[in-house]
Amino acid sequence: MASKSFDEFVRQEQEAVKVSREKPVDWQAEKNAWLHHLELLYAEVIGYLKPYEGSGVTVAPRPIELSEDYIGRYSADALDITIGSKTITLEPVGTLLVGSKGRVEVIGPLARAQLLLLDSRVKSVSQLIHVSFSVGNGPPSPLPHEPPPDIGWVWRIVTRPPRREILELNKESFLNLLMEISNGRNI
Repeated sequence: MASKSFDEFVRQEQEAVKVSREKPVDWQAEKNAWLHHLELLYAEVIGYLKPYEGSGVTVAPRPIELSEDYIGRYSADALDITIGSKTITLEPVGTLLVGSKGRVEVIGPLARAQLLLLDSRVKSVSQLIHVSFSVGNGPPSPLPHEPPPDIGWVWRIVTRPPRREILELNKESFLNLLMEISNGRNI
């Protein structure tokens, strides 16, 4: 029984190696696409906050170093938002993540939240998870097919447990996010 499962595991891993040799990943292009999406996010956030510049709100990029498997070490910007005496930081985590194309932690003085770069068709957290099962000695349920190459990537706010919802990122939701994490409530 266990050897049949292991046989299937070995076969799947060999198939993955074959596919990766036939279609190698351009890691430099992956990194560049991630950094471009990060720039677009920051431009959007800066636009949301522009009307408040004269009211004590400042936005300043700050370089940080990230390290990811296959990509290596590279520089990216975090974004510090100061509102009065409080600072909220948008800190990129990386692009090689399960279920998303990238993640940015939004760190406030009393709470934190996440921004995820997701397929625009994803509307709930349950769509990010695939559970595979088998009955008895039967084969596991099939894995979902590879996503189509024409994915529209969008930034979304992901709420913390226990709610765990995906919210559209827009001016209103972002300003609400800033208020909530500044006041100590998790999104």
